[in-house]
Amino acid sequence: MACPSRAAASRNFQQWQHQEQLHLHQKVPALPEQLHLQQKATEAFCGSVSSRRPDPDSSTSCARCARALAGEAVKTELGIFHKNCWACIDCNRALIGRYSLLEGQHPVCEACHEARAPCCARCARSILGKYCTANGQSFHPACFACETCRWPIEGSYFLAEGSQDAGRNAAFVCEPCHTKAHPPQTCSGCSKPIRGKSVKAGDKTFHPECFTCGKCTRPIQGAFYQSEELNSRDAGGAQHSFLLPLCSDCQPRCRVCSLGLAGHSTVAVGSERLHADCFRCGDCKARLDRGFYETPETNPFKAKSGGGRRHRCLACHTKAIQDTEDRRAAEAVAKEDQRNERNSAEFKLSWRQELVPSSWQALIDMGVTALLVPRIGYMCICFNELSGNVGWAPVSAQHSSAAVNLAYLATVLRVMRKQRHEPIFSLDPKDPHDLGGPYLKKRFHPEWLAGTVVGEVLFQADYALKQFCFGDKAYAHLGLPSAFDVESSFGEERATRQWFTVKKAGISVASDGALVPHVELGVETRRLTRCAKGYTDAAYTDPKDPMVRQAAAVSQRFAEIAAQVPVAAELLALARATVLATHLLSRGCCPDDALLERYSMPRLPEGTGIVEIPTLAKERRSSQVVKDGRSNSLMIKSHARSMRGGVDLTIPSREIATKPLPEKLLDARVRPMPLPLFLPPPSSAMAARAA
Repeated sequence: MACPSRAAASRNFQQWQHQEQLHLHQKVPALPEQLHLQQKATEAFCGSVSSRRPDPDSSTSCARCARALAGEAVKTELGIFHKNCWACIDCNRALIGRYSLLEGQHPVCEACHEARAPCCARCARSILGKYCTANGQSFHPACFACETCRWPIEGSYFLAEGSQDAGRNAAFVCEPCHTKAHPPQTCSGCSKPIRGKSVKAGDKTFHPECFTCGKCTRPIQGAFYQSEELNSRDAGGAQHSFLLPLCSDCQPRCRVCSLGLAGHSTVAVGSERLHADCFRCGDCKARLDRGFYETPETNPFKAKSGGGRRHRCLACHTKAIQDTEDRRAAEAVAKEDQRNERNSAEFKLSWRQELVPSSWQALIDMGVTALLVPRIGYMCICFNELSGNVGWAPVSAQHSSAAVNLAYLATVLRVMRKQRHEPIFSLDPKDPHDLGGPYLKKRFHPEWLAGTVVGEVLFQADYALKQFCFGDKAYAHLGLPSAFDVESSFGEERATRQWFTVKKAGISVASDGALVPHVELGVETRRLTRCAKGYTDAAYTDPKDPMVRQAAAVSQRFAEIAAQVPVAAELLALARATVLATHLLSRGCCPDDALLERYSMPRLPEGTGIVEIPTLAKERRSSQVVKDGRSNSLMIKSHARSMRGGVDLTIPSREIATKPLPEKLLDARVRPMPLPLFLPPPSSAMAARAA
């Protein structure tokens, strides 16, 4: 029986192997050469088998066992075999008649070849003839039918809906039925159906050759840019816009990097568009993803490339405005310092240490012989409880806490004898309805304190308190909080009243009769509100108000402040004299009113001419971002502070607490001298007091 050649048998078997490995995927039309039904190599290859006795002179050996051939042999295209060696590689039975070759070199009998044949995925029978594969399965051509029309599928096919995950139970649909169920998209360029590759631009789909540039009309390859263009007006006069695709050569370019905008996220800046990554803050170079602020470009080298505008993020724009405000504030402070220097010289707004009166001169003015008064050192007051005599005596620097300025004591005694109250001072606006008016007016109680050194101490101490409050640089070394340390609401007026008061007072009596006055000064604060007469104390002052906190700091550190600020030390000396005068009057001591009238109180060299001074008011500016509900805008918030105040040396209690000191303060060789400010007590009254 004639059989094909060995090469032909090998090609048939390789073709069968290729069909075994062919897999067609869902909704991907296959090429015709991949889908045509093929003849499988199950049609048995007819080998040429002939039995003959080998030539005794031949040295041929068996192609399987390699032993010499003797007796009957089988000659095939694979060689010459012993009759028993020519056998099926599966069942090892001798091959007689039809056989097949696996991989072109392994003989298989017809029964084993049929056992190796695949099974149809639809009918489960062996496939010995033509077959087709789909979705990794093999089918008889008649079994591979459309799920919709039931006709055998020839050519392209698609997986039926719902069969994507069905595995080996998947159903298939032929191309005509699939096209009927899923009509193809229409090209937006030529209006013809799209079968095959397509290009999608926005909500439109094109054939690749129909997707052309709107300017050069060439087909677009790769990235493209859609530019919004205005179409011609319609019948109603309204303009309509459309997206015009542009190729990479015709597309607009970013002004910053000069590269095309296609394929990148862009942002609109005025009438142009930039790469979102190129649109950055002109200061910190951060991307402007969350809004921006536009200002004129001040750098002439950047103005041309940036279109004359500079863009900043919120933080940098706020900082730029704050820096501008800080520069303006610094300029205002510099002008204010210059103005204060002029005002200080013109209106005598700083304490002059040469005004401090001398106790030695005070005693001379009271009629004490100059030879009896030491020119240096401190003077203290002595009081004899038994005799009621009031005297003076020098005291060493070691006991300077007992020292008193006799000029201050004489002035305070005169005020208390004639006015029945301690010295009082206030610095009020000239116009009571305008705290921020241009001038403040000095008010003394009694009025004749104007032009005296005592009155000047009261005024200068009150003026220094205002400078403390406003953070004047002359007192920056004290480290006191300022009224501007805490910001208030926009547009809110801040008006307060601050004044010095006596918090505590006491007297220590040494064993030798020397009196040591103790006084603690503090600052009171009240918020002011408008009323018919101008301003009055508010019903409530917030303890967290910066003025209140500043006043508390001055009260706590007054002793430290007095050691560094000369006028504060003089106010403390005046308060000590007031405590001594109050104590002596409460003990029944009688001042010499005639002497007090004759006594020439220390006065200012300029007299009483300066009654009005410029208002000490300040303004601070700062920036803050305010959201108005529609957009963020930066507004400038202004803070203004105005203050009125004064000094009230009223003792809280008329009965000043006293306590004894076991030690002596006077030198043993010193005897107290009578103080001319007080009359000697009548002997009868003293005797009664002694009894």
